[in-house]
Amino acid sequence: MEPTDKDHMNFLKIFFNSLMRGLRFETIGRKSFNSAKAHSLDAHKIKVWPGFDARLIMKEQGVLLNIDVCFKVVRQDTVLEFINDLRSKCEQKNLDSQEEIENALKGTTIVTK
Repeated sequence: MEPTDKDHMNFLKIFFNSLMRGLRFETIGRKSFNSAKAHSLDAHKIKVWPGFDARLIMKEQGVLLNIDVCFKVVRQDTVLEFINDLRSKCEQKNLDSQEEIENALKGTTIVTK
């Protein structure tokens, strides 16, 4: 198998994905995070998950592995708690809670257990 062969790249992708599952990393999008090594910031009710973004890129000389360090900030409260808190704030200010909740949750990623 040549280093520039597409089968070689597919093998490496499968190998890295199985390696991440074996290390118990959680995949969110294209990035992998280690929730077991999370740092908790209790004052702000968040956890910071360390992780990385690994990409395989085909070049003329062979396959290039690019690894970037990244972090995922995860809230410790539930979506229900967030919605109830936002709803009570909207009622105090006489705002439309449904619209505010939709705007607050648009574009967010929700991690389920």
